[in-house]
Parts: sequence; structure tokens; C-alpha cells
Amino acid sequence: MKPRQRQLYAERIERVVEHIERLDPDAPNPALAELAEIAALSEFHFHRVFRLMTGETPGEALRRIRLARSLPALAATGTVTEASGAAGYATSQGFARALRRQAGTSASEARAGGTLDSLAARLRSPAGEGAAALSVEVVSVEPFRLLAIRNVGDYAELNAGYTRLFDLVLQQMPPEALRGIYGVPYDDPRFIPPEDCRFDCALATGEAGAPVGALSELRLGGGHHARLRHLGSYDALPESIDLLYAAAIVELDQPLGSAPAFVHYLDDPEEVAEAELRSEIYLPLG
Repeated sequence: MKPRQRQLYAERIERVVEHIERLDPDAPNPALAELAEIAALSEFHFHRVFRLMTGETPGEALRRIRLARSLPALAATGTVTEASGAAGYATSQGFARALRRQAGTSASEARAGGTLDSLAARLRSPAGEGAAALSVEVVSVEPFRLLAIRNVGDYAELNAGYTRLFDLVLQQMPPEALRGIYGVPYDDPRFIPPEDCRFDCALATGEAGAPVGALSELRLGGGHHARLRHLGSYDALPESIDLLYAAAIVELDQPLGSAPAFVHYLDDPEEVAEAELRSEIYLPLG
């Protein structure tokens, strides 16, 4: 990672970790938007940058840190109930399950073995930095216009969203007027409940067509972007987006832009074998 960029993002993520560590055990879990603001990153960048740099999601970090903070209470009082409250768990059973899942031990085993202090220290450390770097291209993308519809729900069902999009757009223009198929994923379906995942299904139409009814107008591009070419199933795009983020942070001496990443789909899954599907992922740079 370039020293300047490594330090920049490390400081931003460290601010978030320090904020989590200062939270009162009785306080509600902070919203993703709140943590992203502390890191001075947009929500759609923050979740991935945090996970790629620490090896865990913000939610996992919150649970880990609260568990670590609860162990001194367990050592001092000897009661799982008080430790559970310090960790923000409503029941001792929930606390016990979380400790077993996170640390591979129980409270009684750690207390009996005299390992509470070392266990707390281990829980205060993140899982480690994320994915390895990948070479990417930096390209200049001219601004372009699209017609889009917002799909909220399981990304596995996006075909229905694109079918609806094509139906609406082709009411205004012939197929030969279309200039490309795009998608803007705002959430990571591996960590966000499927029913809450937001995605803009989009078609590049030049200046043709109007954003009427369910259609909205998007403007993408403008400036430099990191680009990664993805080959294979479109369902595997979240992993490739991770690789692009990791490569951009590690290899490029430029900050991330404020806009979300977007995908240009080059092939039709109904006409091209899954293993041969081509797409390009673009990540705006600041």
C-alpha cells in the first residue's frame, strides 16, 4: 500500500474503532451511516474499506470489542450476568454463545484457566488486514446518462428488475438505441439482509428517453476510475468488487471518490455460457 494512502485509511478506520470502544454498553448499536461519517467515507465505500483493512465487518468489530470489554467484569465479579450486561447482551445465554463463537471457549473455562486477560487482549485485536492486492487499470470515464429503476430485494432476483427496466425503456425507443447495460450495487449481499439490498438496474440511452413513472435518471462517470475486468458468473461480482477496492487502496496513490462503484455488463447470460460472461467494474477515484 502506498504509505500516504495506507496512513490515510488506517487513521479513518482507527477513528471508528476508537468510537466503538468508547460506546456505553447500554447504548444502541451505532448505525452504519454514523460510523461512515466518522471515517469520512460514504456508506457504500465504508463497509468494504473497513472489512478489507481489518478482516471483519463493523458489526463483527462491535461484537468483538464489547466481548473484550466484558471480561474484566467477569474477572472482578465472577458473574456471567454482569459480564453479559457489559458486553451489551440481554441474556447470559446469548453472551455465552457469542464468547464461544468468537473465542472458542466458555467464560468458566477461561476463568478457571486464568486466561481472561490474554483472551481480552486477543479480542481487542482485529482479525487482520484483508485481501491481497490486484493490478487494476486507471481509466478516464466521460460522464454518461442512464435510465434506471431502483430494485430493493435479493440480488439473486435482479433479472426481474432488468426485465421490468427493459419493458419500460423500450416503450420509448427501439433496442438499437440502447448503449449498454449497467448496474449500481449499493449494498453487499453477503452481509446485508437480502430484502434490504439496494441496486439500480440501468440502461445507457444517451440523451434519449425520459425518466417517467418508475424510471429515474442517473449520471455516471466523470473523472478517473479504477477498472477491473471480471470473467465468469455475475453472482460472483461481490468478490471481484472486494478485489478492486483492495487493489485501489493498496496500489493507487489516490483517494476513493464519493460515488459508488458500478458494473458494465458486456454479455447476456441467456446467450453466453456462465464461465464466459464478461463485465467491467468501475470504482470512482477522488
